[in-house]
Amino acid sequence: MTIWTDIQAILNNREISLLLWLAVIVLVVLLSKLRRSLVPIVKILKSKMFLIVFSLIGVYLFGIILLLKNLEVWQTSNLKDVLFWLFSVGLILVFKINDANSNTYFKGIFLSAIKWTIILEFIVNLYSFSLLNEIIIQPVLVFLVLTQAVAEIDDKNKVVSKFLQNIIAIAGLSIFCYSLYKTLINFESILTFQNLVSFLLPSTITILFIPFVYFLALYSTYESYFIHLDFMTVKKDKVKDTKKHILRIANINLNKLLRIKKNFEKRVFYDNTELKDYVQAISKNHTSKFNGRI
Repeated sequence: MTIWTDIQAILNNREISLLLWLAVIVLVVLLSKLRRSLVPIVKILKSKMFLIVFSLIGVYLFGIILLLKNLEVWQTSNLKDVLFWLFSVGLILVFKINDANSNTYFKGIFLSAIKWTIILEFIVNLYSFSLLNEIIIQPVLVFLVLTQAVAEIDDKNKVVSKFLQNIIAIAGLSIFCYSLYKTLINFESILTFQNLVSFLLPSTITILFIPFVYFLALYSTYESYFIHLDFMTVKKDKVKDTKKHILRIANINLNKLLRIKKNFEKRVFYDNTELKDYVQAISKNHTSKFNGRI
């Protein structure tokens, strides 16, 4: 019972239920033919690039923890919040770096990190039902959400989709009202420094994680585009010079790099175009047809 008491001191019933269901899902997959579907995932997890990126994420998060510790706002109990953030928001941000098609994408991450929905999530997760109720409620909600998503695909199922949306909305509103009620009647007990840190931690980590995601997206874009340039022509000297000009002109500006990638024409490898001036021209916000010659 001591171990169970320690677990409950760290995790709430909602989090315990989530971990239990994840364990059940993993066990079912491993013991069934579905385990074959894990082969591609395992290959990705064992790949050198993934291990490097995941290691860099670990180092970066460790740096954030040290920063918070030096500011005397870090508590050991916050470690589980960081782990939940990492295996949800953190990895999603990393796997979606290909969606970073401008600096606006990162502004969106910043704004979403400070939206009022953070408050809603905090209130909802602050109080949870009994463990048994959580174990029942979670799969039911997941089933409803997945069913609604499938129903939404076909216009023939509009009525079913709308009905399920209403059910999900009622369930979400009920959970919110319960949590809000418990928050209000226990206001003094929840107005603690620990809860304040827990409230601010997810959004704080997300904001501090933006530079990491930005430079990861920048590196990924450079790497994929430079490989593409290698296959555009057999004139390796021109490709090498082009890469140097792109690095100097775009540097750490993702917007410039993406504009170069979008507007670059293969013909410049075969005519007398001045590569440096050409790259400079197509990196600008408003580009016109470049006719520069040496």
